Amino acid sequence: MHRVARREHLTQKLAERDALLATELEGFDLPRVTMLETEYLRAVTQAELDWIDQVLAGLHEGSITWSREELQAAAAQLSEHSGSE
Repeated sequence: MHRVARREHLTQKLAERDALLATELEGFDLPRVTMLETEYLRAVTQAELDWIDQVLAGLHEGSITWSREELQAAAAQLSEHSGSE
C-alpha cells in the first residue's frame, strides 16, 4: 500500500476506534485489564502513523535520499561484513 494511502487508512482506523470506544463504553466502569488489548492496538497503530509521518517528512525535506550507487555500495559493505564472521 502506498505510504500516503496507508497514512489515511491508519488515521481513519484511529478515529473509528476512538469513536467506538467513546460511545460503546460510555457509562461502563470496566477494569483496565479488559481494555489492554485495545490500548495496545491503538498504541501500535499510532506508532505506525507517527513513523509514516516521519518518513514522509524526511522524503519531502530531502533528508531521506538514495541512489543506485549508494545502495550497491551499502549491499557490498554488508556482504563484506557478513562474510568476515
